[in-house]
Amino acid sequence: MSQNNQHNELLYELCGALCNETITAEQHQQLEEILASDADAREKYFNYLHLHLNLERLHDEQPEAEFEFQPHVKPATQAQSLPEHVWKTSQVLLLMTALICVTLIVSVVALNQPQAPSSQISQADPVVEDVPVAKVTQTAAVRFAEGAPFLKVGSPIQTDQEYAISAGQLQLIFANGAEVILTGPAVFESKDGEHLAVRYGACSVYAPDGAEGFTVETPLSNVVDYGTRFSVNVSEAGNTDVQVIEGETDVQPVKLDPNCDVAPKRLTRGMAQRLTTNNGLVVDEIPFDQNQYVSQLPDRIVTYTTTKGPGKRAQDLKCVTVQRGGKQYQYEVEDLIGIELTHYTGKSFLTRNDGIDPGNDGDPQTLRRHLLDQDTCLLTGVVNPGGATKPLTTAPVMNPIEDPSQLNTPGMAVRFLKPIVNDAGPDIVLFDLQVIVHNTTGDAFYVTPLPFSSKLKTHKIEQFDIDLASPEAQLLEKFWLHIFNQNPQEKQNHTDAIQSLSELETATGNGGNWHVVGAKALAVGIDLSDLGVPAGETVDGIFLQDALDNHDIVDPVFIAGFPPLKHTTDK
Repeated sequence: MSQNNQHNELLYELCGALCNETITAEQHQQLEEILASDADAREKYFNYLHLHLNLERLHDEQPEAEFEFQPHVKPATQAQSLPEHVWKTSQVLLLMTALICVTLIVSVVALNQPQAPSSQISQADPVVEDVPVAKVTQTAAVRFAEGAPFLKVGSPIQTDQEYAISAGQLQLIFANGAEVILTGPAVFESKDGEHLAVRYGACSVYAPDGAEGFTVETPLSNVVDYGTRFSVNVSEAGNTDVQVIEGETDVQPVKLDPNCDVAPKRLTRGMAQRLTTNNGLVVDEIPFDQNQYVSQLPDRIVTYTTTKGPGKRAQDLKCVTVQRGGKQYQYEVEDLIGIELTHYTGKSFLTRNDGIDPGNDGDPQTLRRHLLDQDTCLLTGVVNPGGATKPLTTAPVMNPIEDPSQLNTPGMAVRFLKPIVNDAGPDIVLFDLQVIVHNTTGDAFYVTPLPFSSKLKTHKIEQFDIDLASPEAQLLEKFWLHIFNQNPQEKQNHTDAIQSLSELETATGNGGNWHVVGAKALAVGIDLSDLGVPAGETVDGIFLQDALDNHDIVDPVFIAGFPPLKHTTDK
C-alpha cells in the first residue's frame, strides 16, 4: 500500500471515529494535527462530514409509521409468516443499508483516486453543496440561547446559519486550519471556511501557517489576519475591540456612509484598537490587554464513556477524559484511584433496576457502602448526605458509631486507596446523579481535604463541568431509590435518618421505589489547589457536605482520584 493511501486510510479512520462519537483524545489530537498541516486532508475531511450529514438526514427522513414495534417475538420454532407490511419494511431497511454501504464505498474510492488535470474535469460534474465550513472541537459549560441550534463536539458549522450561546465556550476549527474560541454570550455565523461573522461577544483566533487571510467580520470592521493570534470583542451596540497577541492583522473599518474616510490600519503584536460609532465611525487606540485572549478552554472533565444497559442508556463508567494543565488525558476506570467510604450521615441509597438491597440480600460480604466504593456503576451510590450552610472550620466528627455526647458531623467522607497528589488541573473526579427536572448546574456542595488542617480550606462547588445542559451528559438507565425510615421527630427537626456508618449498614429502609423520572450523570473535577493544598503535596481523603441551598441534595455515585501526571501518558 502506498504511503499516500495509508495516509488517506488513517484520515478516514479518524473521521469515522469522530462521526461515530468513539474518537479518543489521542485520535482527536492526531486528527487536528493532520488537518492543520494538510490542505488536501482538510478538503477530504469536509467532504466526509458532508456525506455523513446527508446519510443522517436520509435516515431521519424515513417515515416512522412504516416501522412496527413488536413487544413479543415468538421462538423460531413457533414463528409464523410475517405480515406483508412488516416484510416490506424489512425490504426497505435492507435497501437503505445497501445504498448507504455503496455510497460510502464509492465515496472513499473516489477520494483516493489521483486527481485529473482541471482540463479533463467535465463541467457537468456535480457541485458539492452545504459542505460544513467548520466543526466544533471542544465545549466547556456551554449554554445555547433559546431557539438556537444545539452544537456538540463534532457538530458541523453550516453557512448562513446564525448560532447563539448564552454562556460557556465553544472551540471551532475551520477548513483552512484556523482555530477560534468563542465565549458566551455570543452570536455568530460563517459565510465560508475562511470567514467568521461575530455579531456579539468575544472570540480568540489562532491562525497557523496556511490560514493567512482568515477574517473576523464585526458590525464595524473586518479583521484580516496574517498568521497570528488576536482577540475580538463586540458589544451589543456593535462597538469592537481588537487585541493582537502576536503576528499582524489588518483592521478594515466598515464604510458606514459615503463620506467615511477612516483608513485601514495594520496592528502588530501588543497593539489594540477600539471602533465605535459617534456621529460616524470613530477609531481609538486603547491599552493592550493580553488577558482578553483565550488560548485554551479551562481544565475540566471533558467527557466520559459508559457501558449501555437494556434501555441503551448509560450504566457503568468505562473511561474519563480530563484536561489537566492544558492537555487532555484519557483514563480507563481501572486506572483511577479508588475510595473507601469512611463516614456517612444521610437519608438514602441507590441500587440498580433489580432493586436488590445489599443490606437484606443475605450475603455478609455485600454492604451498602459498596454501592459507592466498590463498583463503577453510575446508577448506584450512597446518596443524599447531610450538609451545612457554612464551610467547616474544625475537624469533622466521624465516629463509626455515634457518641451521644459528641454528635457526628453531617456529611460523608471517603479515603483514597492511595494518597492523591496535587498536580496540574483536576485531581479528583466526582459523578453525581441528577434528575432531569432538578437544578441544571448540579447540586452545590462543600469539599474539605482530609486530614483536616487549619492551613487548608473548604471549597464550595456550585457548577459541574458536565451538567444537565452539557452535550456530554448521558441519560442513565432506570434505578431504585431506597429511603431510610425516619421517625416524626427526625422529620420535624430535618435531621438525617442515618447518623453513622454502622447505621448505614443496619438501618431499615422502605424497601425501595422504582425511580420513573429520568436522570443524567453529571461530572466535576476537583482541583486540590482550590482546597489550599500546595503543589506536589497529597491528601488522604475528602469530606463532603451538601450546601443546603435548596431542597435537592447532592447524589454522589462515583468518586475517584487521578494518578499524578508523571505516571500518566497524554492521549
